[in-house]
Amino acid sequence: MGLSIELLERRCRDAATGAYAWDALLRDIGEWVGGSKGMMLGAGLLGPHRHTLDWNHDPKGLARYNSYYNRFDPRTPYARLTPLHGAQLGQKYVRNESIAKTEYFQAINLDGDVKDSVHGIIANDAEIGRRSISIQRGFKEEFFAEREAERLAVILPTLERAMKDSIRVARSVAGHMSGNGYCYMVVDRARRVIFADSSQDQYLARSGPLSSTGDLLASGNEGVDRAIEQAIETALGERPVSLHLSGVKMEFSRVPQALAWLADKDHCFLAIVAQEKQAETSARLFATAHDFSAREADILAILLAEDDLRLAADRCGLTYETVRWHLKNMQMKCGVSRRETMLAAARKGRIG
Repeated sequence: MGLSIELLERRCRDAATGAYAWDALLRDIGEWVGGSKGMMLGAGLLGPHRHTLDWNHDPKGLARYNSYYNRFDPRTPYARLTPLHGAQLGQKYVRNESIAKTEYFQAINLDGDVKDSVHGIIANDAEIGRRSISIQRGFKEEFFAEREAERLAVILPTLERAMKDSIRVARSVAGHMSGNGYCYMVVDRARRVIFADSSQDQYLARSGPLSSTGDLLASGNEGVDRAIEQAIETALGERPVSLHLSGVKMEFSRVPQALAWLADKDHCFLAIVAQEKQAETSARLFATAHDFSAREADILAILLAEDDLRLAADRCGLTYETVRWHLKNMQMKCGVSRRETMLAAARKGRIG
């Protein structure tokens, strides 16, 4: 317990920006409280808890918990009653002897060497859901006392601020990847969404080709869904990759360090942007660089989204010949002779 609360708070702030590893922070908090292992968990309003980050646990035991036993965790109903920033002893929820003969106790407590825990509620709102932290001890150790619960409660408000700050850092990362008009989410290999930006529902409804039914990201086309899964695998194993789908661009990459509190190495960071928004941004910057008129900037934005002069004429309320006249002026300002050359330069941000 050599760490000070001031140092822990500073490391929380650093973790929010990715400057300090979240798993190291979990270890620091666990040792400060007096445990020998720990985990962070997330849960929906009705769904079971899932571990998202762990310290000193057997991965097989955690996999068993997430895939099955979390639905039968006898302490969950009582943990849900714990108030925000409150901490409680596991034995105050349910004593070991009352569940000692259950399958859960054998598979999770005995096989995972978890004798006791102290459980704290970090957050409970629409932005990041219900997030909690559990610090544990094994069977060779003593039970926790009230002082450990009080100690854990001290750091919970700082942890909440750090998590919410990390969300804003991730939004910045997604914006850098995809430009304006984006949303982002964290998905696993099976396209299950474990976290999404708060604007997700509105964004997917507006974008059209993607939907999130329950917790599954889907396109409505089996071939496209397989391509999305392959893109996730590529991003996890090799490098960032992008897909274009009916006016939507999807950028797949590893989860930023700032968000490591909610995802492990098998999860992927997915930034999504409507290409129309991307085209609008590119058009505005390119038009400014080449002194386009407002009308010319409108035409460029339409052509970047859909390279169709007649469509541009219809949307701008102009004749086809007037749009062609504007196009010649635009090409002259850019110093190019072909429309394709101008559009390619605008898409890539080449303004020289």
